[in-house]
Amino acid sequence: FAPRPLFGEAEGGFVMRLAWGDRRIGEPVRWDAPPEGGGPDLARAEINNLHFMEYLEGAGDAAFARLVRDWIAGNPPRAKGASRHAWRPYNLSLRVFVWLGELARRPGLDPAFRALAGASIAAQLDHLAGHLETDLRGNHLVKNVKALLWGAAAFEGPAGERWRRLGLRRLDAEIKEQILADGCHYERSPAYHCQVLADFVECRAVLEPGPLRDRLDAAVRRMLPAMRLLTHPDGLVAPLNDGGLRMAHPPAAILDAWRALAGEAPPPPPSGPFALADAGYYGLATPDERVVVDCGPLEPAYLAGHAHGDLLAVEWSTGGRRVLVDQGTFQYVAGPGRAATRATASHNTVTLDGRDQSDFHGAFRVGRRARPLSPLFEVKGSGFRFMGSHDGYDVLPGAPRHHREVEASPGRLLVRDRIAGGRGQKAEARYLLHPDCALEADGDGFLIENGPVTIRAMADRPLRVEPASWFPDLYVALPTRRLVAAFDGHLTVRFERLA
Repeated sequence: FAPRPLFGEAEGGFVMRLAWGDRRIGEPVRWDAPPEGGGPDLARAEINNLHFMEYLEGAGDAAFARLVRDWIAGNPPRAKGASRHAWRPYNLSLRVFVWLGELARRPGLDPAFRALAGASIAAQLDHLAGHLETDLRGNHLVKNVKALLWGAAAFEGPAGERWRRLGLRRLDAEIKEQILADGCHYERSPAYHCQVLADFVECRAVLEPGPLRDRLDAAVRRMLPAMRLLTHPDGLVAPLNDGGLRMAHPPAAILDAWRALAGEAPPPPPSGPFALADAGYYGLATPDERVVVDCGPLEPAYLAGHAHGDLLAVEWSTGGRRVLVDQGTFQYVAGPGRAATRATASHNTVTLDGRDQSDFHGAFRVGRRARPLSPLFEVKGSGFRFMGSHDGYDVLPGAPRHHREVEASPGRLLVRDRIAGGRGQKAEARYLLHPDCALEADGDGFLIENGPVTIRAMADRPLRVEPASWFPDLYVALPTRRLVAAFDGHLTVRFERLA
């Protein structure tokens, strides 16, 4: 993949460019402290990014060597707190992969420096081999595997062979475990799907021909169409569950990398109604239209930390413009921003008495978990009809059930909600608008305009407007508005594109 512009030089230091802003880092670097300018909620993320060292892809040779030397001198493996950031397996995996790639593409580096960096990489990989993230699994373990395989390709001798055997064994197991039959990654986040897919492509670059590479290729060929179905017409993914628009390489870059590496064209863009039933995503894909309905479980059971309270939520782009958007992810540390990220009231679905569908707590914990029930999907002409429900509100008096029906065709979206049972809980449906959308009252409804696209929104209950925020990437909050409808028993909302 092409180097990313994440690095800049400044007087007496350098600039680390993050999704939420630039951070100036002085030299020598304080590797155990966040850069100036961030708040306490940003500290952990910014220190981790400092140790990822992905910004080195954009550094010149001199700055690259200077910062690698500084990291080696400032982060001995047995220093107090070393495992918190510097030698944390995830951070180490990202950093080693960057160092290996940069050493390979910088032939003019001083031999003595190359030897120093190589010795550090070997020590880091030995540490990683004994500390794989088998407690977390998921995308973290795939990152570990990629670092081991690239290290094995770069080093000769017993150590490289040991990393190779471990990496190959783990890669084979994770392909089988993590990729669902419909091609989706089992964490059910489009952003993490793209991360894992890109990691598989980079693993493939160092695999010898054989049965394992064939199995990896087969998994990638299933994952590519799923990625494209969950990518909006603007070329960026749906930020459902944890994830951001720019958390991974763009889908187009992943397609190009696969084409160059495997020597084969990716499958043509999918078009028409689709059902990714294993992951629980249903919708419609055309060149300028995307509808995605989320009716997937909070699985795998041992890794639900990236799940949100978004069962039966819907996203919609039409005319090439995003209109109804998922809330996205503001932060990963526990706190109000994390709670808002995961809350059912932040998503385009229905709350009862303001309750969450599942019991979210801490940063990544989930207690009681809502389960999707009996999703039905059928193709209707150029569109689809979806019906589904969940048991997330069974704990409330009267065990109420939210049932949702979605009908969609190009330029048209119809959502019917019904509450069965219960004891008169207050039901509210919410629809978050993309920040580019202008909103104007139109009789009993609203006109929504995004550039040349105009949509009429109508409901059989009064719609009100609330201020809201959209989180397209970590620590990025853009002001927008949300349409809300309170209802008793039944609600129908229609969105129709006029131009």
